[in-house]
Amino acid sequence: MHLSVHSFFFSLAFFASLLLTPTLILAQEQQIVENSRKNATPKTTEGLLASTEQMIEQLIRQIELQRENTIENTELTENPNPTSFFSSIPNIKPVEGFITSSFGVRMHPIYHLPLFHTGIDFAVPEGTKVLSTGDGIVAFSGYDKGFGQKVTINHGYGYKTVYAHLSKSLVRQGQKISRGNIIALSGNTGVSTGPHMHYEVHKNNVIVNPTAYFFDGKPDKLITIKQTSPEEEGNNS
Repeated sequence: MHLSVHSFFFSLAFFASLLLTPTLILAQEQQIVENSRKNATPKTTEGLLASTEQMIEQLIRQIELQRENTIENTELTENPNPTSFFSSIPNIKPVEGFITSSFGVRMHPIYHLPLFHTGIDFAVPEGTKVLSTGDGIVAFSGYDKGFGQKVTINHGYGYKTVYAHLSKSLVRQGQKISRGNIIALSGNTGVSTGPHMHYEVHKNNVIVNPTAYFFDGKPDKLITIKQTSPEEEGNNS
């Protein structure tokens, strides 16, 4: 009798172990899987972050490449063989007309904010012939956002002129130009409130007042070459 009871409990324990073992194994496997998921989540997140950073870096590189290909960088930056200094100086008016907007701070006609006007505006009918104000080489000819159709001439000796809001350019990049040549027709392209011609003069990459260079027949208006002292070197004023 004692042996039968012992055998009964032994058999019961044996069958119970057979029933519980798969459940325990399944539970252990599920725990292992959950632990693996928990451990893998940070790695997956780190991988996504790394991928995102790489994508951002690629976008930044693309933006930098686009910036390198902007209009400013496609302009010819030098005039390797300029003519004489006096022939290259931009000292005539590009068109005959009234100056409707002067150089300096003004109330912008479209944005209605006090903004610096980097040139002067001539009120002329659309299609007016635009003249080069000095000898030089065409640094840019094409469309440039707010400037609309634009021509830029590099005169050498640090001088550059800009003619904007044109209806048509009559020159191409790299073309040699003499003072008085017709380079474009005035217009109303870009950010403009009406037909006019915007004109700029740059000296050593500094925008200056164009009217200071207009020669009105007075000898003292001619700009002469001055030998600068070492103390004055680098002073573009």
